[in-house]
Amino acid sequence: MREIKRYRQFILYAGFFISFSAGLSAQEDKGRNYFQPLQDVFQADLVYPQEKNEVQLTLIPEFQSSDDYYHFQFPVIVEYGLTDNWQLELTWNTFQKRLSDSVPDVKGTGDMEIGTQYSFMNIGSSNFHTAVGFELGIPLVDEDKGLGEEQWEYEPYISLALDIPTLNNLQLFAQAGVGFVSEKKDETETSEGPDGNEFNINGGFFIPFNHVIVTSECIWLGGFENNSNENQLYFTPGIVFNLPGSWEAGLGIPFGLNDQSDTFRVMALLTYEFTLCEDKE
Repeated sequence: MREIKRYRQFILYAGFFISFSAGLSAQEDKGRNYFQPLQDVFQADLVYPQEKNEVQLTLIPEFQSSDDYYHFQFPVIVEYGLTDNWQLELTWNTFQKRLSDSVPDVKGTGDMEIGTQYSFMNIGSSNFHTAVGFELGIPLVDEDKGLGEEQWEYEPYISLALDIPTLNNLQLFAQAGVGFVSEKKDETETSEGPDGNEFNINGGFFIPFNHVIVTSECIWLGGFENNSNENQLYFTPGIVFNLPGSWEAGLGIPFGLNDQSDTFRVMALLTYEFTLCEDKE
């Protein structure tokens, strides 16, 4: 019965996901009036869309250090542009391993997310941009391993950005999202994920210097439950390099700013873009 319930929830969320995406396929802006020095930063979703028929592959290996465990994970992200403003994406934690002195070591794959984002660039012919998106988290991990959320989760979010060309094409950006879970966990269940519904608020800036982009992010991960232990703050300085042949590589180090956060993390970033097929017009 539990599996049937989950499949029903998946159909419900997937239906909302599709209708949400389809409702955003409005008239596209012709041409490109913004300067894009990089594809991604380390923790926020930027407003930039994939262009039509463009594919972006992203690898984000991450190492986490906490008081009682070490955690390595290897997420892979695939993004595809349906139009010049509307994209689909898939994220899968392809491998992870957790080492701890208090419990046996565990390793395996992680959960999967599917999502969509629609971007509104140069609103009112200005340097202001915004994007709205929706992500559906699909639990794929054995509950006994504790390597995933163990619940279906859906998250709407909004991203904002302001370009300042006079300051060497500096961009200020922000993102806010709310994650809702399909069912709350029992108090006896343990997981690295949140106890219930959660929110995330991220803000920062980046500034390019030729082929090198300096990034800075602050993120707040919080839970709505009174007894939630999910209240984490991170500051993430980073650097991204534009490489030849549509490649980018970067390194970011999130530092925990409160007791509930990991002591520090190390995140690498590698992206590659290519066009799947030429648009015939």
